[in-house]
Amino acid sequence: MKILIIGSNGFVGKFLSRKLIDSGYQVAEMDVCAPDNNGRNFFLGDISSPEEIAKAARGVDAIINLAAKHHDFGVSPEEFFNVNVQGTQNILDCAAEMDIKQFIFYSTVAVYGNHKAYTTEASVTEPVSEYGKSKLAAETLINKWILEDSSRQAVILRPTVVFGQGNYANMYNLINSIYKKRFLFVGKGENIKSVAYVENLVDATIFLLERLRPGVEVYNYSDYPQLNIEQIVKTIARYIPCDLSNLRLPLRPTLAAASLFDLM
Repeated sequence: MKILIIGSNGFVGKFLSRKLIDSGYQVAEMDVCAPDNNGRNFFLGDISSPEEIAKAARGVDAIINLAAKHHDFGVSPEEFFNVNVQGTQNILDCAAEMDIKQFIFYSTVAVYGNHKAYTTEASVTEPVSEYGKSKLAAETLINKWILEDSSRQAVILRPTVVFGQGNYANMYNLINSIYKKRFLFVGKGENIKSVAYVENLVDATIFLLERLRPGVEVYNYSDYPQLNIEQIVKTIARYIPCDLSNLRLPLRPTLAAASLFDLM
């Protein structure tokens, strides 16, 4: 079986590509950035170009799409739509033309918006960010693609915050701030922070790939146990190891001050 990974040079894509190859799959890779290792079956391409997608997808049995605009700042609503929605449509059109019937799409739990309780796959989707809105719109396209041919097979994965070696985003910043003794608790620290370790997410992806069936299935992904911020921070501090400050900032005044930075 030959798999095309779009977004292969990203954080998750590198782990997924390596694990698929180690598991005996043939892998083609496509990304807007070239990898350090030029020996792989790699295609430099952008999902805004149907021609570049078609070139990379020649001879594959399944496509896994990880390509996305996802940053909190510096991305316009138009960019989110052009990449996450129109880019997905371009991939689906290519798959239809080349009779590729298996598709896995990395979405996000951001499609649920802000919820105080746990969300499940049956929860109402009410995204508040442009990122979440664009991913939900892309999911709608996948459902339409499935309805056009009853033999098509798709999985939509909605991961929580993904972390692991080589990632320098959300969890790295938390660990780094604790290591440099710059971390202060805001509020009681009782809010749950759902996270996904990258290699576990990759294993789950391959598990679902090997069990694809006609139709579309949606899966949330998070590691367990679910920990709150205080538990996560104290675990990190124990393994660094370092002492934590006893100072705690009040929640509402701190959020009000932080909103000024959001505006900036």
